[in-house]
Amino acid sequence: MDRQAIEPIRENLWWVIEGKLAGVRKPTAEEISELHEAGIGAIVSVMDDPSNLDLYQQAAMPHLWLPTKGGTAPTTEQVQQLKHFVETQNQLGHAVAVHCTSGRRRTGTMLASYLILSGYSYDKAMQTILDANPDVELRSAQIAFLKELAGE
Repeated sequence: MDRQAIEPIRENLWWVIEGKLAGVRKPTAEEISELHEAGIGAIVSVMDDPSNLDLYQQAAMPHLWLPTKGGTAPTTEQVQQLKHFVETQNQLGHAVAVHCTSGRRRTGTMLASYLILSGYSYDKAMQTILDANPDVELRSAQIAFLKELAGE
């Protein structure tokens, strides 16, 4: 069994807006309490299957499911739902973590979308994402979506 590929969840957590918004890989049941200890009070899954939603329910952790197929971009409506959820949770004092499977492509796209809707240019959003996690690597459909969202 290859355990080295899975780094501890706290080391995988990357803050885009310190104390408010982060990206992470898909957490296991045991790791939800670790995320909570790291300051995460709500979670957004952008996986295209509902796995883990029952875990968040059981942990009484506010959550939002925005199913997005791997390698593809979210819809504008999903990005607006994300922004509303993050703002609502932040007002309640909860930092939000967004995750897909690895926490790199769909997660990076969603987080960049949030920044763009918050007024960032495409370049500034991507620089912020890559500074937080240099392993983020977006697909062409995701980049095109973000540039369009930014009006570029």
